[in-house]
Amino acid sequence: MKQLIQTNLKAASLFLIIAVVLTTGCQQQKDYSKELKPLFDKYYEVWETGNLDELDAIVDPNFVRHSDAGTSVEGLENLKKMISGFRTAFPDLKVVSNEEIYSENKFAGRWTFSGTNTGPGEMPPTGKAVTMWGINIIHFKDGKIVEEWDSFDNVPLLEQLGYMITPPAGEMK
Repeated sequence: MKQLIQTNLKAASLFLIIAVVLTTGCQQQKDYSKELKPLFDKYYEVWETGNLDELDAIVDPNFVRHSDAGTSVEGLENLKKMISGFRTAFPDLKVVSNEEIYSENKFAGRWTFSGTNTGPGEMPPTGKAVTMWGINIIHFKDGKIVEEWDSFDNVPLLEQLGYMITPPAGEMK
């Protein structure tokens, strides 16, 4: 009888140890999207609607945007000017989020942009519709967007607008 009790205690102890190890190793990760997604969604909404004043609530005044397309900006007011310029060139622009990944104070995702170039911008309007995709990483601090890294290929955009990429003059080998 004593041996049966000891065997049962050992089995119960082993079960408890395994249960503790498994439950501590499987703790649920925090879902950062619950607090960050509304900021991100509002940011893309402003790009589509042009309601620039809404940026005041979600973007830090010292915001910095880095872009490989040459459209890097510093400061909330310069971001507003950039978005306004984009919306002038593409008044019907739409931004679709294709993939979203959230972690503590950070978002990474893929997006698709589409619009018709009917307004003046850096180049004269072409009247042509375009679609392009890219990726961005957005950093958050104290409930606001503080930094964005944006990357997309400008060549397909320019080709859709009717521009041709020509090699420099010279001898081909």
